[in-house]
Amino acid sequence: VKCHELLPKMTNKLILNYLGDAVIYSSDLQILDCPTEWLNSDLIHFHSLRLQNEPHLVIGSDTKSGKDNATDSSGEHHPNIDCLFLDPTVISFLMHQLDESDEDEVSSLTLAWKLPPPNNDAKQQQQQQHEIKRIFVPINDQHKSSHMAYTPGQYAGGTHWSLLVIDIIITSTSEHKTKPEILFYSFDSHRGYNISAAKAVANKMYSVIQQHYTSLQRDGLSTVNVIDCEALQQNNDYDCGLYTLGFAEALLRHSNESVNGSNNGLLDEKAIESAFTSYMNDMGGKVNFASNLRRRIGDDIRKLALEYQQSK
Repeated sequence: VKCHELLPKMTNKLILNYLGDAVIYSSDLQILDCPTEWLNSDLIHFHSLRLQNEPHLVIGSDTKSGKDNATDSSGEHHPNIDCLFLDPTVISFLMHQLDESDEDEVSSLTLAWKLPPPNNDAKQQQQQQHEIKRIFVPINDQHKSSHMAYTPGQYAGGTHWSLLVIDIIITSTSEHKTKPEILFYSFDSHRGYNISAAKAVANKMYSVIQQHYTSLQRDGLSTVNVIDCEALQQNNDYDCGLYTLGFAEALLRHSNESVNGSNNGLLDEKAIESAFTSYMNDMGGKVNFASNLRRRIGDDIRKLALEYQQSK
């Protein structure tokens, strides 16, 4: 018997419309109130949008944004990291509906994502600088399905969530900007389960990004390289969505901290391990972080829902 089947039946009414983008119903709140329920795409999108607009919500995070490129007292420039969270429905559209030959459709996507411009008009810099566009992509195991096999539903038609992070790195010197370097990182709480879906999405994303940066080439490779990173593993079959959001929170905090020089913003093995360890400690440890995050998202929705209802 599923947890929600034991709860009192209630009308599934709209309780929150966050920024006119993320819609939450009473049934979504019930999912959060049940410790063994999977997060659906609406909850993934809601919390991602909250992190996009309120990055200080991450436990222990500096209130500064990664968009504020900084220079410390020694004159050292820290990387400008602009973070973007994509809606699960956008990924479903990308994988199952997008016509890559439609230049207007592709252009509208890259415009919405606010990718760094593909030109060499860098301002004069005293030293080399890095500009990073970091894109957080929720991956569902059915994203690898063909268009004909795709069956949309409450959980985007699949059974497992993981996180794909895409770094678009552009180096500026006093004379020019280099062509962007694109890196793909997969974080999966059931390591390996979603890797084929992550690779499928990475290849599709690269094809779209490549149309923005015409200097990019696959260098003879038929597929892009996705780094399968070590990440905390779940010990149940229902917390994958919370692990996905937790990975995103940890890496967002790491990105924000680069502004004050705590790190260089890049996602090497040591940086990832440090980001996850610090985050898990602040979230009550590896055993409790998922339940604590579930509770925090629920409390956040209740607070915003009250304000939303009062404003109507």
